[in-house]
Amino acid sequence: MRVARDFAVGGPRPHHAPERPRVADPDRRRRIADYLSGGTTISRGHGPDVLHTDGVWLWPELFVTEILQRGLAPEPDLLVYMHARSFRAPAPPPDTRLTEDALAAWRSGPPPRPRLLITYFVRVDDESTPDAPLSLLRRTVTPAGDVTEEALWRDMAWHPTNALSVPKIDYDIREVTSAHAAGVLDTWCTRWHAAALNRATT
Repeated sequence: MRVARDFAVGGPRPHHAPERPRVADPDRRRRIADYLSGGTTISRGHGPDVLHTDGVWLWPELFVTEILQRGLAPEPDLLVYMHARSFRAPAPPPDTRLTEDALAAWRSGPPPRPRLLITYFVRVDDESTPDAPLSLLRRTVTPAGDVTEEALWRDMAWHPTNALSVPKIDYDIREVTSAHAAGVLDTWCTRWHAAALNRATT
C-alpha cells in the first residue's frame, strides 16, 4: 500500500512544496474530493484523524478539506490512478488485515522522493513584480543529467517552454525559492478558482 505524499514543508515559512499539484477548476476539485472521500476508512486509534484507502493508495481525510478549500491536490501518480478509475474509489472490505496493512504503511510513510534538482524562476517586466509575475517557470534536472524546462499555464499544469533557454530583452527572469514559488501558485490558484466560480454564476 502506497502512502500519498503531502509535500508539507516546515520552517519559518511553512508551505506545501510547488511539486504538489494545485487545482483551480471547481468541477475537477469536486471529482477529486469525491474520490478522496471514498474508499475504505481506517481508524488510526487516536485523535480525530482517519485514513482512507482504495486498497492500493492510502491518504489522510485531511486531503478532502485541502482540495476543496485550497485546491491542493494529491501527487500526480495518484491523480493519474484516480482518472483511470473515473474518480470512483474502490472500497475494499474493511477487515483486520486491511487495517493492519494500512497502519503499517502509514508508519513507514511514503516512498523516498525522486532525486531531482528543481529550480524555480519568475518572469517579470516593468509592470510586474516577483510576487505577481508574468509567469512561473521551473527547471528540473535528473540524476542522469536530463533537463526539463517548463512554465505554469492557466490550467495549473506545467508545460514545456523555451523561456529559460531563449530569454527576451523585454523581461527579466529571476530565480526564486521553493516557498516563493508555492506562494505564487497558491495565489493564482485562489484567484483562478474564484474567477471560475464567478463565470459559473453569471
